[in-house]
Amino acid sequence: MTAVLRLFWNICLLRDGPETVPTHTWFLSALIVAHLTISVFSFRFAYPTLSPLLALNWVFIGLAVTAGMAWFVLYLRNQEPRFPATLGAIVGTKAIIVGTNVLIGALTSLTWGTLTGTPRLGIGWVLTIWGLVVVGFILHRALSTRLWVGIVLSAVTWLTGVVVAQSVLGPAMSASLEAVR
Repeated sequence: MTAVLRLFWNICLLRDGPETVPTHTWFLSALIVAHLTISVFSFRFAYPTLSPLLALNWVFIGLAVTAGMAWFVLYLRNQEPRFPATLGAIVGTKAIIVGTNVLIGALTSLTWGTLTGTPRLGIGWVLTIWGLVVVGFILHRALSTRLWVGIVLSAVTWLTGVVVAQSVLGPAMSASLEAVR
């Protein structure tokens, strides 16, 4: 287990690329389940009134958009065989970064009570930007292209995921999050 965590942590630190990720079906399936679980837990931690099913749908839509965009850009570059390793690297590193967000949220809650407002927003943006850079790095390595191209693709993928999820789940999310305010 520590070898797997170390593998994805090294990718998060931009030391290793997606080519080091195992491509076994069971491994990729386990990564997807771990990512979905950690992300839904993160949503529930940040927004306690959000239903687990709504959080799962949001995360699943984001994952589907990410997988679709990754496959499409790999297809355009005739690199489809790299898809399992690329998706595994993206999903594994997202699980690490979202897990870091949950850990920071839990530690700050224990230390200072509920952290809200600007500090919480700042931590969220730092981790979001880190996630975009990491996914951009993974795409850069998988596509054999420049780093900035990977980061732009990462940002476009993230924005597309947010737009699709908001259009599909928008009214339900708004109603659920209104209860927080």
